[in-house]
Amino acid sequence: MKEMLVLAEKAVEAAKFWDLELDYTAESLELVDKLAQLIYRSNRKQPLPEEFLAGIANLYGAYLGEVLLRCGLKDLDFAWTKNEEGEIGIGREDFWMAPVSKVYKRIIQGPEHDLTCFFELMFGLAVGAVDLNDPRMHILGVDETV
Repeated sequence: MKEMLVLAEKAVEAAKFWDLELDYTAESLELVDKLAQLIYRSNRKQPLPEEFLAGIANLYGAYLGEVLLRCGLKDLDFAWTKNEEGEIGIGREDFWMAPVSKVYKRIIQGPEHDLTCFFELMFGLAVGAVDLNDPRMHILGVDETV
């Protein structure tokens, strides 16, 4: 989906407003998470318009997805796709993730939705380095999604 790449490029440009240089590396997600924290705090002090919050989630969710793809998931046949509900995410036949939704949760609900942790978990699951059946893993509750 070309529009997600375009949104990711816009996110890189928009980040310059906050003097952030994004380079599509996993390390750059720390900067995106810091930006999300600023927005989260601002929204808690004075609620921001929903259109603004959704726009930020789309921009930086697209960027997060592009980082996942460029860090190796594209080589494993992952691509931008839609799920059964029409939500855009990164996936392939056996696995799907929602970076836009994750960024939205981060800016609305806060640090428990850390974007670097999301990247590490999703990347680990995608490449088979993380096993959710391992009893040492925190298992998500029924209402909890990544």
